[in-house]
Amino acid sequence: MQSGVHIYCFAASYAAALAIEALGAWRHLPWRRRGVVAATGAGIVAHTWYLGERVAATPGAALVSPHDWYLSAAWLLAAITLAATFYYPSRSLGVFLLPAVLALIAASLPASADPVVSNSATRFWSRLHAGLLMLGSLAVLIGFLSGLMYLLQSWRLKRKAAPLSEGFRLPSLEWLEKVNGRALPAAAVLVGLGFLTGVIVRWSQADARGGVPWTDPVVLSLGVWVLWLLVAEGFRLLYPAARGQKVAYLSVATFALLVLTLAAFTLTTSLHGEPAAADVTPGDAAGLLHPTEGDPR
Repeated sequence: MQSGVHIYCFAASYAAALAIEALGAWRHLPWRRRGVVAATGAGIVAHTWYLGERVAATPGAALVSPHDWYLSAAWLLAAITLAATFYYPSRSLGVFLLPAVLALIAASLPASADPVVSNSATRFWSRLHAGLLMLGSLAVLIGFLSGLMYLLQSWRLKRKAAPLSEGFRLPSLEWLEKVNGRALPAAAVLVGLGFLTGVIVRWSQADARGGVPWTDPVVLSLGVWVLWLLVAEGFRLLYPAARGQKVAYLSVATFALLVLTLAAFTLTTSLHGEPAAADVTPGDAAGLLHPTEGDPR
């Protein structure tokens, strides 16, 4: 399908919002907030259009490819960025959030656009599995970014450093600690449930094609990530005094494991990246197996 909106359209809008946000952090711009809202809002509109065309192109397997997974996560984070700009207009949150949005879009470019679908009996569980992992990944990403802001703010306050600029303002340590402290348990629950739904999908597919093996690179890296999240959350609960910087460092380490998991998901040879032919019509199959023809990217 020939897309009316290219992926670079909304990427350019988010990049423009980041440029305005960064420039406004270093010098006074009276129109900074309006500019960020307008550029981010335009990006979300184009982004939504693009995802809508992806849904129309593969109605039986909508948004279940690695490419779409990254772009859906980027869309959610862009919406969070827009909301943060409205609720915290005097804070420089976009300087941290918008680069993450662009990074997710960049990660979608080498990712496969082939839908990873299963038979109708497991399609619900497959989509739930992908959705939970996406939300869990976003929780980790938000925890990581709030942890970075916490460490930066803490470093500045301890050294009584002067503000980097008049326009560059971070939230309070208390607010950042609250966000960081909530992101870690949310990620543990969501990723844990995502792993369990993945096990259900594997068992459901065992008779059909043997299922995804436990030695699959994505399964192994995801298992390590889940184990780390459980250990980190257990540490946080058992040692309530371990707050602030310690939780921020845990969030940074958790994000590092997320990057390794996504690298396994995107770059390695994995059955997670193989499109399933079940329940795909012959007309759809030609478009799914040859995504370079009329690829909306």
